[in-house]
Amino acid sequence: MKSGLLSFALLLGTALAAPLAINSAAPAAAQAASGSQTLTPATIAAIDSIAKEAVRSGQTAGLAVGVSVNGSPVLVRGYGAADLEHGVPVTQRTVFRTGSVTKQFTAAAILLLAEDGKLSVDDPLSKFFPDFPRASEVTVRELLTHTGGVRNYTAVEDYFPTLGRQDLTTEQMVDYIAKLEKPYDFDPGTSWSYSNSGYFLLGAIIEKLSGQSYAAFMKARIFDPLGLSDTAVDDTTELVPHRADGYEVVKDAPGKYTNTTYIAMGAAAAAGAIRSTVGDLLKWQNALLGGKLLKPGSLAMMIEPVKLKNGSLSGTARKPDPAGRPPSEYGFGLSMRTEDGRRVIGHGGNINGFNSYTQNFPDQKVSIAVLANTGGRPAGEAGTKIAEAIFGTKGK
Repeated sequence: MKSGLLSFALLLGTALAAPLAINSAAPAAAQAASGSQTLTPATIAAIDSIAKEAVRSGQTAGLAVGVSVNGSPVLVRGYGAADLEHGVPVTQRTVFRTGSVTKQFTAAAILLLAEDGKLSVDDPLSKFFPDFPRASEVTVRELLTHTGGVRNYTAVEDYFPTLGRQDLTTEQMVDYIAKLEKPYDFDPGTSWSYSNSGYFLLGAIIEKLSGQSYAAFMKARIFDPLGLSDTAVDDTTELVPHRADGYEVVKDAPGKYTNTTYIAMGAAAAAGAIRSTVGDLLKWQNALLGGKLLKPGSLAMMIEPVKLKNGSLSGTARKPDPAGRPPSEYGFGLSMRTEDGRRVIGHGGNINGFNSYTQNFPDQKVSIAVLANTGGRPAGEAGTKIAEAIFGTKGK
């Protein structure tokens, strides 16, 4: 990765939007319900303003925003810089690392294997890794829902500056997780705690059952069939057209950036290694939740809030978010909640130098994807404001 410190002179206006067929100021949600396939000019102006402000205020070097209505993309735009040192702007084709948005892809892959008859989500981990500690006590379902208790390897203090920079094999990483000083944070099924370890193990299961690498399986079974031509499991050695560089904001100096620190993609793997564009993420959300990939029963399992062994929802094991909102519930690689009376299904992601936000409002048939090439929460904060602009709920 390059190094250095730059103050960013704002780059704005690299954009594509679908033709606008409606000039009314009605909320997009109302239009979606009536079958319209566009956003109002006022809504698009509000989204533009939100995205431009995220760049102008120094929260992120660059940002891409995508919105679909009734399954069709109506806005795909880029803002700011994909590469600060060469002045390359973000466009609709800019490729970003997505971090933990990867988890919903991994969960779908596991369900495809279940449909193939190669596993059950209630199989114990011991079926695949019999030597893993307490493997007979934790199930695939619990790994999918972060209720397995397996200690999160990315929370280990010295992981990122050491093993996180090394290209370890899947076997080496599974061995590392298994040999953590405290391999479980709680008894499987009794609580909830976000675990990249669980999703790494799921990727290892995919490789073991398919006889393919995680990257090859995802390409053959998900990316290619759904036409996700700009989506792949990232590889730092590969030459990727339109790939964004990742940055971090200098502390207490918004608008000034450093290049992010290196992370080996093998360290993220099935927990966070996928790269994509906002256009592909819209296509993915609509295909997944529209039933184009999984059978109805599999999709229903994926978006069903998980319950702990005591029968309570997993949200009871978590605290409200910083805004005081009750915790989301969690399914397989996706979170679910209700906002202002609307169901929301989605997931965010963070990985060195990148932040992502995907949300689908199934009853309104609206999907939002936001990708940023700067660490922190710029995509999540912009995405929340964009949803408010679309549904007219700001300040409510």
